[in-house]
Amino acid sequence: MKAFALALALALALAAPAWAGEWEGWLVGEPCATTLQVADCPLRHVDRPVLLLESGERLAFAWGDGLAITPAAVDKSYAKKVRLTGELKDGAIAPVKLDVLETSGEKKFFKGCL
Repeated sequence: MKAFALALALALALAAPAWAGEWEGWLVGEPCATTLQVADCPLRHVDRPVLLLESGERLAFAWGDGLAITPAAVDKSYAKKVRLTGELKDGAIAPVKLDVLETSGEKKFFKGCL
């Protein structure tokens, strides 16, 4: 009976249609998404990035060499608000485009009162 239930679950998962769309959130490391930490997410978690949505939900996404989202793009947009465009299938995004929505503020020198 367990084998039948497992086979049925696998068949349903494989038959799940992909859903195309856009998702906005923050690109952070998976441990930071668990605690809803964005701004101070340590760079050591950059190898396990997820998209943290405003609702607190986190979505995995495909990235790497030879894919639409490169490791350099992940580094550049880490801990920033982004928009991923692609298909959602089995709880993960297969992105075709990454847009950084938040830019780092330019630091300016201020003399102040001397």
